[in-house]
Amino acid sequence: MNNKSIDIFAETNPALCSLIIFHFCNGYAKKNKSGVPFPLIIIVLPIILSNDLSSSFDNTSVRTGFFGWIEKTPSIILNISDRINDSNEFIKPAIEYGLFKNIFAINEEGNLNSVKKSIKNKKYNFDHLFKCSERLGGWMGEVNSVKTIYNHLAIQI
Repeated sequence: MNNKSIDIFAETNPALCSLIIFHFCNGYAKKNKSGVPFPLIIIVLPIILSNDLSSSFDNTSVRTGFFGWIEKTPSIILNISDRINDSNEFIKPAIEYGLFKNIFAINEEGNLNSVKKSIKNKKYNFDHLFKCSERLGGWMGEVNSVKTIYNHLAIQI
């Protein structure tokens, strides 16, 4: 069980959420240089900020992969649509903040890329969130299919 205390106001603040998205984009770019399709951006925060899902990243690595992660913890797909809907109020401000502050940018294909020089390498209290976000981004970048990812998360459009 994860014993980290939760400050919901801090964790849903647009600056922090944009950094989580930044790290997701970094992980994705390690596997796929085309940028992150927007339909994937909306699922990052509901997964990473869900305290009950944080343990799903325990004992995983970049080699675990998206499908291995789902297989190891099938509870990930429970209520994922509700989690996304409940997260709408802080997803949009995080994207807007990140674009405004040049933390990430939209490329010619309409995908999101992190702007590497925008973030300095320093320790934050939320490094565990950044690590999980980057790992998730790498896994999804390796899959390279929004449809496949949505299908495995049981998300219907």
